[in-house]
Amino acid sequence: MKISVVTVSFNCKHVIEETILNVIEQTYVDKEYVIIDGASTDGTLDIIKKYESKISCIVSESDKGIFDAMNKSLNYITGDYVIFMNAGDRFVHNNVLSDIFEGKTYDADLIYGDTYLQTEFGYRLQKANAIYLQSPTKKDLVFKSQGICHQSIFTKVSMLKKIKFNLAYPMGADYDTTAQIYYKGNHQLVYVGFPVSIFDDRTGGASHGQVLRVLKERRSFFNYNSIEFYYISYYRYIIYMLKKVLKQIFPSFVNRYRRKKYKSII
Repeated sequence: MKISVVTVSFNCKHVIEETILNVIEQTYVDKEYVIIDGASTDGTLDIIKKYESKISCIVSESDKGIFDAMNKSLNYITGDYVIFMNAGDRFVHNNVLSDIFEGKTYDADLIYGDTYLQTEFGYRLQKANAIYLQSPTKKDLVFKSQGICHQSIFTKVSMLKKIKFNLAYPMGADYDTTAQIYYKGNHQLVYVGFPVSIFDDRTGGASHGQVLRVLKERRSFFNYNSIEFYYISYYRYIIYMLKKVLKQIFPSFVNRYRRKKYKSII
């Protein structure tokens, strides 16, 4: 099976090289690597071009954000499955693709594994827990999230090209797309049983601090119109703000508590 790996980048010269090296050093042979850059101006392109002989396709032009760039990549990839390993993210080791795909065939629309979150405190393993396997209600889908990091999902390319990422959801288009693929596809998921990727969370993802906006997007794409939505959403927001205030008032105490959850190496 041919695997497409896509990296979306924009002004990320400090982290892009680590991601590129990690992808091109994957031992699996039947792969292609596509980089979609948003017209970086900080030297990111100079780093990318150092490795252009190892990269199947490089596109650098302005876009409307990460999900627009991910949609754009669908015009260039030719694999059976695709994974988005964006700037700063990387596979856990060089044999991840081989361990999953060497000598194997799949029909599932989604193949997934666990993820290591990397923060300033180190690494924490986040076990995948796909919500789709739990017969979720609309309320569950909105408030519990999908339980899989997109850096650790391999998506069937034929399905993704049909559905694509909805640019109306800049915070959570990946979740919306995964859900649509599951519910409109063959309802097959494969859990590989081990960590696939390291998600670089040192600077925070696009949705960090956007509690209400994230939940409003989910309400929209899951068509959840219960009045209960407002009570739970604002409760979540209040809890988030309290934690933020505590972090500002007692930074050393909060950081000491958070540090206990992380390992310095993996």
